[in-house]
Amino acid sequence: MCNGAHNDMYGYVKEMLAENDIAATKNKSFPFRRRSEHIWRVVKWTERLIDGNGISGAIDTDSLLAAAVFHDSGYAISIDGSRHAANSAVFFDRYVAEKGLACGNYDFTRYLISNHSNKYMMDDGDTPTELVTLMEADLLDETGAMSIVWDCMMEGGQDEQSFLKTYRHMESFSGDMLENNPMKTKKAREIWAGKQDLYREFLRHLAYDLAVGD
Repeated sequence: MCNGAHNDMYGYVKEMLAENDIAATKNKSFPFRRRSEHIWRVVKWTERLIDGNGISGAIDTDSLLAAAVFHDSGYAISIDGSRHAANSAVFFDRYVAEKGLACGNYDFTRYLISNHSNKYMMDDGDTPTELVTLMEADLLDETGAMSIVWDCMMEGGQDEQSFLKTYRHMESFSGDMLENNPMKTKKAREIWAGKQDLYREFLRHLAYDLAVGD
């Protein structure tokens, strides 16, 4: 790692996001979402996958965790989502320069940050395990139980609200998540499958409670 603790890196990213008023996303439908909270959860998902897959001694863990901290930091520069990965790499450059860090794994960390949005690379057998793990961690956040809460909170902010409307929304937007498992590593696939089971069971209970189809 660049001789800096991940907690210190996260503190820097969180502060910069807040200073630039990007801590919260700008979508009015999701006022509850915090960019810095998403980043921290991705760090924790990354740690879980490293441990769960038993790969801590076989990969560049320091670069991977640093990349997880900085993967969405580019929103502190611009809210343009199409360029946020490239901007995040620039933001990582700033951090290294400001802190005067010596980074033997600088180029690889920057590579991970720059490519984390290229999810098609998960299907390439030559993609480094570190990048696959980072992309899995990014996708695992805000799914399953969190996506259920997300939909309820979002629907609660709409002008028209009802239990049935919320159920229909969840039913409509859950298809891809329930039908496909995009994860590649063993632990990530197990976690995603568990999220699918939870979501299916929740929808089944909600439909029964609302007498949908009766």
